Amino acid sequence: MSSQSPIPLSLTISQPNATAAPPTLLLTLANTSPDVPITLLTWSSPLDPLALQLGLIHISSPSNSSNKIDFPKLMIKRAMPPPEDALVTLGPGEARSQEVVMREPIVDGDKLLELAEEGKVGVRVVCGKEDDEESGVVVWVGKKREDVSPEEVELLGRGKEAKRWRVEREVFGMRVNGS
Repeated sequence: MSSQSPIPLSLTISQPNATAAPPTLLLTLANTSPDVPITLLTWSSPLDPLALQLGLIHISSPSNSSNKIDFPKLMIKRAMPPPEDALVTLGPGEARSQEVVMREPIVDGDKLLELAEEGKVGVRVVCGKEDDEESGVVVWVGKKREDVSPEEVELLGRGKEAKRWRVEREVFGMRVNGS
């Protein structure tokens, strides 16, 4: 896999309703290219419905990231090949979001309140590790979903056309109720 050019994707973390109980995050991936589509495999990405359970989202004290919530993480085996809806194409300038609810029993509500400072906790989203070529979100830059061959999909990013997008985004200030 080549890292010759940056992948035109961005991740934003927001909280559309600060008073929602339990707290809810909105993770948004946007194609920042003005003219190139991007297709991505949603597995282990911010768009994965299991992002929280897979350990992609970290919740901590805003002033001390080592003081965090440890919640059970899943190790799952997914059926191959990925289903059609696991591949998403973002056209130029297009964005797609995934809502993540911080609900029990996955996230301990008492610990969430305990970590809060001025009613807020820190949130970090991590997809991939810099020193691991097999980690990160699998993307095909310049290809629509229908242009990605089944063989390329089955290689899960190890093919010649796929790249891995690694991102770490940190946001302090997810409001939690009760503080």
